[in-house]
Amino acid sequence: MKLPLSWLKEFVPITAEPAEISHRLSVAGLEVENIERRHPSFNGVTIGRVLTVERHPNADRLSLCEVDAGQYGHFRVVCGAPNVKPGMIAPLARVGARLGGERKDAAESLNEVAPLQAAEIRGVRSEGMLCSGRELGLSEDHSGILELDPNAPLGSDLAQYLELEETVFDIAITPNRGDCLSILGLAREVAALFDLKLKLPKITIPKIANGECPDIEIHAPDLCRRYAALPMGGIRIGASPMWMRRRLELCGMRALNNVVDATNYVMLELGQPLHAFDLDRIEGGRIVVRRAENDRQFVTLDNQRRVLHPDDLMIADASRPLAIAGVMGGLDSEVSDNTSRILLESAYFEPMAIARTARRLGLHSEASYRFERGIDRQLQVKAARRVAELIRQTAGGSELAPVRDVEPEAAPQREVVLDPRRVTDLLGVALPRQEMRRRLISIGAQVHNIGGNRIGVVVPSFRPDLNETADLAEEIGRLRGFEEVTERLPEHPARITRREPLRAFTAASRATMLGCGLTELRTIAFIAPDDNRRFPSIGGGSPVAVSNPLSAELSELRASLLPGLIAALRFNLNRQALALHAFEIATTFENRAGVPTENQRLSAISYGDFVRTAIGKAPLEAGFFTAKGILETYFRTLGISDEVSFAAIDPDRAPYLHPGVAAEISLAGKPIGVVGELHPMEASRLELARSCALFELDFAALAAFQRPVKSIQPPPRFPAIRRDLAIVLDQDIPAARIIGVVEQVNQTWLESIEIFDVYTGEGVPAGKKSVALSLRYRSPERTLTDEEVNRAHEELVREVLPKLNAQMRQ
Repeated sequence: MKLPLSWLKEFVPITAEPAEISHRLSVAGLEVENIERRHPSFNGVTIGRVLTVERHPNADRLSLCEVDAGQYGHFRVVCGAPNVKPGMIAPLARVGARLGGERKDAAESLNEVAPLQAAEIRGVRSEGMLCSGRELGLSEDHSGILELDPNAPLGSDLAQYLELEETVFDIAITPNRGDCLSILGLAREVAALFDLKLKLPKITIPKIANGECPDIEIHAPDLCRRYAALPMGGIRIGASPMWMRRRLELCGMRALNNVVDATNYVMLELGQPLHAFDLDRIEGGRIVVRRAENDRQFVTLDNQRRVLHPDDLMIADASRPLAIAGVMGGLDSEVSDNTSRILLESAYFEPMAIARTARRLGLHSEASYRFERGIDRQLQVKAARRVAELIRQTAGGSELAPVRDVEPEAAPQREVVLDPRRVTDLLGVALPRQEMRRRLISIGAQVHNIGGNRIGVVVPSFRPDLNETADLAEEIGRLRGFEEVTERLPEHPARITRREPLRAFTAASRATMLGCGLTELRTIAFIAPDDNRRFPSIGGGSPVAVSNPLSAELSELRASLLPGLIAALRFNLNRQALALHAFEIATTFENRAGVPTENQRLSAISYGDFVRTAIGKAPLEAGFFTAKGILETYFRTLGISDEVSFAAIDPDRAPYLHPGVAAEISLAGKPIGVVGELHPMEASRLELARSCALFELDFAALAAFQRPVKSIQPPPRFPAIRRDLAIVLDQDIPAARIIGVVEQVNQTWLESIEIFDVYTGEGVPAGKKSVALSLRYRSPERTLTDEEVNRAHEELVREVLPKLNAQMRQ
């Protein structure tokens, strides 16, 4: 945003040097990227009035003019411009003037230019020169004499009158400060920073008859919150006055005509984008603000055909679109040289709607730039009246009817409750309560006490970026510069905090798995539908589909971690790896009663040689029992092994597991997971030559289970005595039941039970199996004798055999 200093001074009586203004704005967050000091490219040029124009006696294309230069007297000037005429106010370069032409250097460079001399042109002496815009370096126009405003004071220095000695600040505006994309907005900042009074432009509202104004219909109130329209008639299209063209040029805009220039001038001045339609080209006597819908093409002012999206916001009349709202007007309704009646538009459009349309079309304008960043919701009517005032001054005409203002829903008043103590915490510096109030009032906020040492702050409508305490604290801090915040470390007393339970449980689980020889993996959460079908969730829910998948192969969220681990196994085997033992703790997804839910799971895969045994002996291969051993170690580490049981599993619950080598895991009687070897058909599909063991646990259920407090037991003082027991029983009786029956015997000295051999074959009847158990007996008080242990062992055997329908193996 370019800010001419002379324009700023119309709003704020600033006397500080440009360098100081630049510094204060930059410290306050409005970085001044450059200060441009402009100088006139001429001197000695005054304002004169052409009194008479006569034909040159010796040349057909030259005129002999008498020019009144005020206090400097009258001058006879020979002129060849075709537009010179009596009564015209024009620049007069007197004898001795220096014209730098198109130079834009400093004023000192004019010393290199030869002064203008009196000359005889075709036998007639010329005492000066009437100048064009290009000869003065003000424009590229060389077609005729530069015509000045009729009220320009005769004899005045032209450079001073046009304020060509100018300082222009080039300010970088951050996206959240759309209010500073105007002279008024920047003037507010300067007034607050320098404790100056802001002077707002006075707008004269003439008496207006109740004439006709097009009806306003807003069919998209979610995209257009407010729309104001003002009709004007008696317009004479022409060039804008020099002062207006000059200010537009200083701000980087090109002058077009007095109507368009007035709308651009007010946009720069107040920050409200405006548009002028040719009123006679609006059909049906109404303006409709609607989405494009079926209108798929539109020709904009630059004569380019634009392809529209159905959701693009359009300004239309009764039969056709007139403009792309907030971006650019249409060719069919533009103001032309023949326009005599106009309709001024002043509206508030939703920032994101304008941003999407402008980016998609690649069509960025000064108007869309402001709409995207948010404008003042209360400025529309005021801006329309300000433009009308300028048009009355520069293009004649008058209002045909009062402003028609349509606002489907009034903007709510925004109030933030501010606690001064919180501001102190955020800034790191204590400010008096009154100073906070004063600074907030300086940016346009309304402040009142609400009790409890708190302040109610009504945020001004032109600051949509102020919505919470942190925003107001930043405003309070930056208005005097953050240099007032002392450099010190924040107080943060050191204290030992309790570790979050779930994090501690996850860390312990991870350490146990790593200790068992597994490697931790991370797999992708997206998965193919076929994998979810083959590996359903242990929770029983249905898969969750992805609305916008990366590909058809990744169109669902994983219901199990096992497909990802199996894919990692296949990846490693394809690269000559011989084994993989890995685990993952991560989230799975499933639909329950139509609601997507997340579940934490612990899953593992084990394939290939698991552990090497003695030298010369084959290594132990991964399988069901190695996976079960890992789980038993894990549960024992958690202190819940007594609450965990393994039982035969329903094949439908885990169809990917071998039906004869799988088990369901329960915790306190509730299923929490599965363990087993991969189904032979799955193993064949994956081209696996060896057994692949898998398990998956409900990690959240494990974490939530109330684990017993661990107690430390001293080493036993007395030795244990071992007795072995070999029994023959039905083959389908699981080991867990055998151990459970033995544990139920009321034997005080029995310390541990361990199954160390299972045998079927020669010597064992069909349908039976031989199970060998190791029983340890120990007394905490004394050393047991063989006779005592033998009696206790015999009693135990007598009770166990009938309960298991077993017999001693011979």
